[in-house]
Amino acid sequence: MGRDPGPMARFEALKRDDGVAQEVFRLLTDDEALTLAEIAKRWRVPRGPFVEWFSTEHKAKLDAAERVLGIDVCHAVKRMTDEATAENFALVKFKTDRYLRLAGLLNAERYSPKVEHKHSGIAPTLVIEISGGEAVAVLAAAAEAPLLEKRAPRVEKVVESGELI
Repeated sequence: MGRDPGPMARFEALKRDDGVAQEVFRLLTDDEALTLAEIAKRWRVPRGPFVEWFSTEHKAKLDAAERVLGIDVCHAVKRMTDEATAENFALVKFKTDRYLRLAGLLNAERYSPKVEHKHSGIAPTLVIEISGGEAVAVLAAAAEAPLLEKRAPRVEKVVESGELI
């Protein structure tokens, strides 16, 4: 029986093996899926270097595995909601919310909620300035230069009653 080469030597040897990336993908996506850290422990290689190596050198495989896991999570959510009853509704809702959040983390492009902000380019802002003891209302566009550098075209005085003149 030979001497154990040690974790770093095993790690260097597996990096040279062409089939390792596909095997890691399989282990990440099997029914009994493992994490990268669990794979490193099973193979008795240093976790940090292994995770860094796989997530950088085989990023496409890792991304593909995360997409598969995201799909699996969504199928699990569907099964749970299909089987929900009045008695377990709160628990199912809690779990499905967590699972959908996890799916969004695994594949944000596909499963994260999308929020779009559309701007017209001009957002009027009403700014009240005290100038020489008088209140002045200034209508300024957000796209314009800062208010102190360039005044908006419309300036109106505010009388004591609060009406614009």
